[in-house]
Amino acid sequence: MSSTTFTWIGVLLIVFVTVVDGRLIHSLSSVNGGSDCATCSIVLGLVDRLAIVYNESAAQALERLCSYLPGDFKVYCKTAVDVLGPLIIDGFIKGDNPDVICHALKFCHDDPGQPKCRTYPSKSSLSLSQRALHLRQQHPLIDSLLATPKICQIPGIAEICKILENVFNNHEPLVDFDHDQFGTEVTFRGTSWRGKDCDDFSSQIHPGARASQGDSVLDHNCNGILGMNSATGQSWEDEMCNDTQRMGIAVLGDSISAHFHIPEQWLDASQFSPQAFEHLMFILENELDWPQLSASTGHVNVSWPNIQGPTRSLYGRLFDLDHCNHRDYQNIAVNGARSSTMTSIMKSLARQPKGDVPLLVIYSLVGNDVCNGHPDTINHMTTVEEMYKNVMTALTYLDTVLPKGSHVLTTGLGNGSMLYDLLRTRLHPLGRVGPPLTYPQMYDYLSCLQISPCNGWLSSNDTLRELTTERAVQLSGAVRNATFTYNAKNYDVAYLDFPFDQAIQEWEAQGGEPWQLIESVDGFHVNQYGHAIISDIIWSWLQKEKPQWLPPLNPHNADIERVFKDQGGY
Repeated sequence: MSSTTFTWIGVLLIVFVTVVDGRLIHSLSSVNGGSDCATCSIVLGLVDRLAIVYNESAAQALERLCSYLPGDFKVYCKTAVDVLGPLIIDGFIKGDNPDVICHALKFCHDDPGQPKCRTYPSKSSLSLSQRALHLRQQHPLIDSLLATPKICQIPGIAEICKILENVFNNHEPLVDFDHDQFGTEVTFRGTSWRGKDCDDFSSQIHPGARASQGDSVLDHNCNGILGMNSATGQSWEDEMCNDTQRMGIAVLGDSISAHFHIPEQWLDASQFSPQAFEHLMFILENELDWPQLSASTGHVNVSWPNIQGPTRSLYGRLFDLDHCNHRDYQNIAVNGARSSTMTSIMKSLARQPKGDVPLLVIYSLVGNDVCNGHPDTINHMTTVEEMYKNVMTALTYLDTVLPKGSHVLTTGLGNGSMLYDLLRTRLHPLGRVGPPLTYPQMYDYLSCLQISPCNGWLSSNDTLRELTTERAVQLSGAVRNATFTYNAKNYDVAYLDFPFDQAIQEWEAQGGEPWQLIESVDGFHVNQYGHAIISDIIWSWLQKEKPQWLPPLNPHNADIERVFKDQGGY
């Protein structure tokens, strides 16, 4: 994807607005402008706060915002400012807040019969609609420039929205010439998500494959071990891996398993900097997810300013036990996935029952079966019967693709009931400068626009949070019942409650506070520290409850490091 196809608002649409149900929010039903309104309000709120931090005008803050973006983003940002800037700047000069300006741009509106969605306090005696109309009348060209008040229908931005839709709805590697579900690119569902393919023109060569002829000439399993040991006359693969229990890992999950993370530096005006956007394209191409750092498939450490915390994962521990498992990981997780959509998503899992080694599969759908943005959120939650049926469908499908000797661990839903209480008194990154903005205020704003990631838990309504938790417990029971009811032929199974509560306890024992494990921008997902602790907990559980699932320590690991160094890395 060429960066020259991007425009400023197209970039900000995906950067600043949460992803729901595996699609960009703008494609979902919403009210009062929905994600277009939220994007406008959040971005202009950031501009307002940049002006405060640097004691400068709105025009200078807009210029600063553009100057911090990398490459061609900077050019297109300035182009967008040329179009929208006069009205925005005039609005700030007149003392209008982002709510007024976004209504003047018609990205926000008040639908009949719907509550009015506001994020900023008003000091004017005039109504918002009066102020917005007056501001718009001062800029008659806006009507012709923005004939349609939809961000993704504005010329130049429509293309990027279509591209982003494809990125967020395609759960297979973009570059995969041999169609074996493994690729060579890092992003676009590439090696950040699945082990790198060492020959993208042969579907029989991929991570997790069984060695062929000792991999004396070709590295069929892409673990970086090939060739002959001239001293013994054996192939290195036979010598170092034949006596070990090869085991790959895959996770079938939602945005928790994908490790959804929007850097707080993008919304906190005091941390806004060119360095914060240095890796913007990489982050967008990975769908705002960080699977390469996740609890299940993390395999690198990142020192970027966008993320903090250690990488500890189940895959990393399997590799530490046996270096023959190098690159044998798959993260089949999708933002917004729920049990009904997973029955389709999971078909992108790559495993051959005969040609590949066994796989440890983690089936973990933590929240979306109870989380949605609908005002009548309870009616849109998965029922117990549906959950049971969907899990049984998934387990049945896995029995057709997994090699004998595989293992499947299912988890229940997370306990999101504590999120509101943990963050209710804390400031959202956008509200740390200028007018304060708390998490409950942000939750209420997104709920008002019907684009909340979870109306049931991110709510000031105590009863609604309790009902959501009750349904989550019931659905976890359905997962457990299906897990132990299905009689698998090619794998054995186990169930584990999702260990978020335990992760908090362990973090507190280390001297931390519970809110420090929550993503600061969305106030909903587990952050990098949380992923590391969850990995610790699941691994300890496996060691205690299912030690037979884990391969023994490979005595040749030191020799593999000596001969093959990093085995080609990732």
